[in-house]
Parts: sequence; C-alpha cells; structure tokens
Amino acid sequence: MSETYDWNRLFHAYAVATDTPAHLDALVAADETAFSTAMEHLYGAVLHQGTIYPATAPAVAAVAQSVSFWSADADRKTASARLPALVDFLDAAGDSLTLVGELFADEGEVVSPSDEEEREFFEALASDDEEESEEAWASPVAGVLMALAVPALRQQTHPVLEGLLQLMRSDTTAHKAGAVSALARWNGNSTAPYQRRVVAALRSFADSATERDDRAAAVLALGTVGADVSAWLADADPAIRACAALYLPRSGQAAEELVRALTRPDEVDQWFGRRPSSFPMHVRFALLNSLLQRETSFAAVLPAAVATAQLSTPYTADNDWGPLLRAAFPEVEFVPGEYPPLPENIGAPQRQFLAALVANESLWGTNVGNAGLAFMRVGLPYDRQAIAVLLEDGAGGE
Repeated sequence: MSETYDWNRLFHAYAVATDTPAHLDALVAADETAFSTAMEHLYGAVLHQGTIYPATAPAVAAVAQSVSFWSADADRKTASARLPALVDFLDAAGDSLTLVGELFADEGEVVSPSDEEEREFFEALASDDEEESEEAWASPVAGVLMALAVPALRQQTHPVLEGLLQLMRSDTTAHKAGAVSALARWNGNSTAPYQRRVVAALRSFADSATERDDRAAAVLALGTVGADVSAWLADADPAIRACAALYLPRSGQAAEELVRALTRPDEVDQWFGRRPSSFPMHVRFALLNSLLQRETSFAAVLPAAVATAQLSTPYTADNDWGPLLRAAFPEVEFVPGEYPPLPENIGAPQRQFLAALVANESLWGTNVGNAGLAFMRVGLPYDRQAIAVLLEDGAGGE
C-alpha cells in the first residue's frame, strides 16, 4: 500500500516517516497486535492531535485502501473489528481538513522548496545530532512542507470517498454510521458527481436505519452536506427531531424543537449509546450553540436556560450558562480587561435565569477563571450573595 511514496521525504510529528510504511502494511495483515500498534501510530504520529503532516496524505490513502479491502470479500469477523477504527481515522482526518483546509485553499499559494533545500532539510531532520534535528524542525522548509501537506491531503478526497462508498454498498454492517459521518466530512471537497453519490448513499442509509444512533448519524450527515432534513422535524424520536433542527436555522419550528429538547438537558446528553462525531462534547452544548445563533428572543429561550442552569458547573461556563448570560444581556459591551457597568433594565426572563444560577450551589465559590469571566462579560459580579441581593432589591434599573 505504501510503496508508491518516498517515505524518506515525508515526516510526521516526531521524525522522518520511514517507520510509517510497516504500520500501514499491518492494517491489512493478520496480526491484531500489529494492527493496534499501527492505529496508535496513525493517531499519535501521523495525525498527532489533529495536525496534518506531510505523511498524513499518503497514510490516509492507505487507510482508504484498507477500508476497501475489508469491505470486500475479507474475513467478516476481522473486518467487523477493524473497520470501525479505520473509518474513525478517516473521519478524524476529514475533520482536521475541514478545520484547517481553508487556510491553504490553493497549493499554488505556497512556494515549494527547491530539491536542494528539501534534501538538506531531511538530512538534518534524520541526523543523530539533536541540535541539528531541532534546527530542522524550526526551519522555514518545515513550515512550507507542513503548509503543502494540507492540499496534499485534500487531493485524497476521491480515493477516501471511494473506500467509504464501497463500505456503504457492502453487506457488512460494521460501523456504517461512522462511515456516513466521514462521508459528510470529505464530501465538501469533492466534485458534483461524487457529491450526488454521497447524498444517495446517505439517503439510502437513512431509509434503512432503525436504531437511534444510526438514524441520528444519517440525519446529521445529510444536514452537513446540505440536503433537506426538514421531514425529520416530524419524527417520533426527539433526538432525531433535534438533529434535524440543527440544520434548519431559519425554521421557527426547529428553534422550538431545540428549546423543547434543552428543557431536559440531562436526557439530551444520554441520548446516544455511540455519540455521533458531530457532538465532540456534551450533546446539549451543540444544541444550545445552534439555538443561540438564531434570531430568537431570550424569553423564548428561557425554559432551556433555566433547565441548563440547574445542571451547569463552573467548568461548563464557556459552553452553556456563559453563552446564555450573553444572550440574556446582549446590550452589554465587553472590552477585555474592563468590567462593564451593571446591565440596565433587567427584565423578568433575565431575573428568572439569574435566580436559577443562584439556586445552583455548585456554580459558586470557586476560583475557576472562566466562571468569573462569564459574569464579568455581562457586567455582573461572580458573587452569589451579590446576585441574590440584586434580584431582591431591584437594583440594575428594572
């Protein structure tokens, strides 16, 4: 799988990638221990912390071929064990490409190093002299090769889609829900014919799926690729309705569905046995973020805000009650390092939300910086008693 690349001219997070081909060969070999070690290498070195390296694109190509291999007439038991890991890696690589791909939209924007510059760089990188190797990492050539790694990975879009589409057509049931997520991530870089094939595969999976996790993955993937998911707003399952609502930003019904779901945030976070990759953190965070991006009054959001306040912690300030505070007091202008004045005209919905925060004892008396910052951004003190007094005496200009 790896013989078409000069691995002496590629590197990953730690060194020249001459150790990578053996790991890629293990993806389709019989040794289970070697396969596990190979996956550790892919995540730990080739896509270390989501970073795209020059070795990433050829490794992704090999993983896509491995998906095709195990989707064909391979041993079904082994395929079922390996396909989830392989598909998840393609999903992760697609996520990285989505996050950083727009920074290097055109390979022509980056000037490749000369052959001599590249030769000297890799000689230094492979040197046993630690100081020489460190200088190579810090050199401009390393930065240029890292930049070129992004469009190189993008060029693997169609091979990746082919491997995933083959899995979707196969009889194996192993991790097709993961495959639909990966299809959606890679779809944006593909041509129109591939995009049509991807949408058709996603719709076929959505029509046949019966389990909540699978159905949610299908709806989320269809929404990601821009397909119409409005029909799922009428689904009997609240999880499926909420997934559809995420991709209907101008629908009042969708906003109401998100509010309804978020009145039970603890249930929302337990919706899935296998949480879709669209939800990297608590599911409620994604639903709330989508809701607050809409033109919806705070009064309409209030039931969700109160329910959220009841289970929030100081450590979730950035993702739930902090954004809700800013939604409650949108008129407050915050300049970093300066405490805004107390908000004026604290209305009834805002008071109910603040009262819910005061009632949550676990939010207070901590030294968590982001919790204090959440109150500071809207001109309120991070002081439980002070907020309680504010609510009692009507201070703040109501």
